[in-house]
Amino acid sequence: MVVFGAWLALAGAIACLAGLAGARRRRRLRSRGRTAWAMVLPTPAAPEEDRHGPSGVSVQFVLDDGRVIERTHGPARGPALQPGQRVLVWYDPADPGDVLVYGSDSRWSDRVFLALGGVLLVVGVVLAVAAS
Repeated sequence: MVVFGAWLALAGAIACLAGLAGARRRRRLRSRGRTAWAMVLPTPAAPEEDRHGPSGVSVQFVLDDGRVIERTHGPARGPALQPGQRVLVWYDPADPGDVLVYGSDSRWSDRVFLALGGVLLVVGVVLAVAAS
């Protein structure tokens, strides 16, 4: 039972770290990142996407220095992004490939990882201590 509790606590700690890392990235881009208006572009559909729906879209925006960046963005967690739509993005000036699209910033998934990870961590520690 001690080993099971330790594994459960480890899984909880990893989930907490994932949630904290996602929340930190979102806060960093929103506070220190630059904003730009991006155009949503369609991505070429693969055969398996035809059966299961689109897997994402691309966003294209212009940096302050005139460079054009295009990044594939996964399925939106909020309203679906439509090709031709303009969306606000935050990007890191040092790494313009690190993009956060307004409305699909995974705030809830970060919170779920933190909450579930915290529960697993506490339950794992209690099981490990109670069994020893």
